Amino acid sequence: MRKKGFTLLELLIVVAILATLVALALPYYEDYLAQTKITGAQVDLQTYAKALAMYDQLEPSMFSDNTNDDLRPLIGKYLQDYRTSTVQTKPRDPWGQDYRIRSSAGTIICAGPNGSFNTTDSGLDSDRIASFDDILIAWKPPFFVSGSRAVSNVTVEVTFSRKVVDSTVPDAGAISAMTGGGGGASTAKQRVSGSLYRFTVPTITMNGGVHTVTLVNTIQSQDLKTGFHLNPNGSAGTIASFTF
Repeated sequence: MRKKGFTLLELLIVVAILATLVALALPYYEDYLAQTKITGAQVDLQTYAKALAMYDQLEPSMFSDNTNDDLRPLIGKYLQDYRTSTVQTKPRDPWGQDYRIRSSAGTIICAGPNGSFNTTDSGLDSDRIASFDDILIAWKPPFFVSGSRAVSNVTVEVTFSRKVVDSTVPDAGAISAMTGGGGGASTAKQRVSGSLYRFTVPTITMNGGVHTVTLVNTIQSQDLKTGFHLNPNGSAGTIASFTF
């Protein structure tokens, strides 16, 4: 009895159908792989951002490594070991590129699928906005004068959004101007904490109403940021107001 089997034409038809199905499915698979890498990078950035934020809060000085992108100081206490070999120092993204840490901008960046960093590094507020296919997350607020209040009729308390380098805060003249009750500049400072200072402004008359203080723009944050970012509301980062 003769055995039945596939003819050559039938096999060719089956192969053609399989090839068509593969051709149709391949782009979706490639999209899936690409999205998986993007999601992996986003998860990495969240992990590193949380570790860096904890470091900034709990250590005496903020993390300040704008050149080496080296997160090894965080391993153990704040971060699991990300290294795959003894020679690796920097964390790498799913495409094999090093993540970039910009402590003065307060961001950590992945170069994305194209492997090229497109986000600016100019010290401006635009450094905190990802460009092209970069993936960016900020682990700290911009650097600005975040608040002020009157402690007495000659003492003003100022809060910075980040810890500052004490030597860059002048003993006199840190408050360059004050409005709302006359005019004047500070003549002395008192450090309360890394981000909180009190200034004596003896020439000011604290009358009822809104008072505005203006800080000099040479104060530096501990993470090497020189000059203030804009306030999140869009105003100058050197200015804060209070009601007395």
